[in-house]
Amino acid sequence: MTIRRVILAVDDDPRVLDAYQAILERRYDVLTAPDGRAALEILQQRTVDLVLLDMLMPGLNGLGVLEAMKRLSIETNVVMVSGLNDTLSALEALRLGASDYLSKPFDVGHLYQVIRRLTEDPDASEAPGRSRALPHALIVTEDAGLRAGLAVALRTRGRVDAVADTNAALSVLQRTRPDVVIVSDETVAAEIGTHGSVVPIVLIAARRADFEAPLRAIIDALGARHADVRPFTGPVPRVLAYVAAQRGRTCVETVAATVGVSPRHLACIFAEQMEMTVTEYVTHVRLEAARPRLAKMLRREVFSVAASYRAQ
Repeated sequence: MTIRRVILAVDDDPRVLDAYQAILERRYDVLTAPDGRAALEILQQRTVDLVLLDMLMPGLNGLGVLEAMKRLSIETNVVMVSGLNDTLSALEALRLGASDYLSKPFDVGHLYQVIRRLTEDPDASEAPGRSRALPHALIVTEDAGLRAGLAVALRTRGRVDAVADTNAALSVLQRTRPDVVIVSDETVAAEIGTHGSVVPIVLIAARRADFEAPLRAIIDALGARHADVRPFTGPVPRVLAYVAAQRGRTCVETVAATVGVSPRHLACIFAEQMEMTVTEYVTHVRLEAARPRLAKMLRREVFSVAASYRAQ
C-alpha cells in the first residue's frame, strides 16, 4: 500500500485553495487553512509532510507562521508562496527555515518538482539504520559565494544549515546532528573536531575550479544514513564551482562556455540533476550570497525609520 504524503495549503484566497486541491489531490492528501492561525492549529494536531504557505495574509502572515513554527518546534518542509517578487522577504523566509520560495503565478510542473524533491520517500526496502529524515548538511565558510553555491545545490538533496564561522557552527551542532559538515578551512575543521563532533567533515577550498571530488565525498556521507542520495555528475560539479566563485554574477552562456558544453546540452543535464534551470540556480546563489548584506541594509532601514518616528 502506498502511503500518501500530506500537504497543507495555506492561503486567504479560497480560489487558490481550490486550485491547490484540484492540482494535488490525485497524488497527495491535501489539507487547507484560510489563515496563519488555522494553519498552526492543524500543524499542532496533524503530521504534515509539506506546507505551501502564502506570504501575504491578513493577521498572521507567512513569516509570522514560520516564526511561530520555530518557537513551537514544528519541523516540516515549508514552501513560501508569494505574488510579489520580493527579494528581502524571500531571504527572510529562507532564514526562518523555509525550504524553497515560489512566485505566483508558478508552473504546475515546477510545483510538482519542488514537492517531489522535498517529500520523496527513501526506498521501502532501505537497509536497517537508514534515517527517514531528510539528509542534513552543515556548511561552514566565510566565503559567501562558496556558502551560497553549496547551500543552493545541496538543498536539492536535503536540509542545509549554512553559517560563516565556528561559533555559529557549534551552535547548530548543539541542537542537531547533521550527516556531514563542510568547511573551507582546516583550522575550522580542527576546532569543530576538538568539540567532540563525530560527524564526517569534508574540506572544500573556495575558488576551486571543480567540485567533483568534494561533492562525491559529501554525497557519500549523506548516503551513509539515507537511501538514494543522488550524485552530481558530468559538468554539473564544474558549473557549481564556477557559479560559486562568481557569487551568482554570471549568465548561462558564460557558464556553458566555461565548462565546455553548449547552453542547450547544459540545460538538459542541469535540469535533470538539479530540478531547476541554470538561470534559476544562478539567481538563487546571487540572492543567497547577498543575504547578509541585504539583511544589514534592512536592519539599518528599520532603525532609521524608528529613529525618525521617535524624533517626531
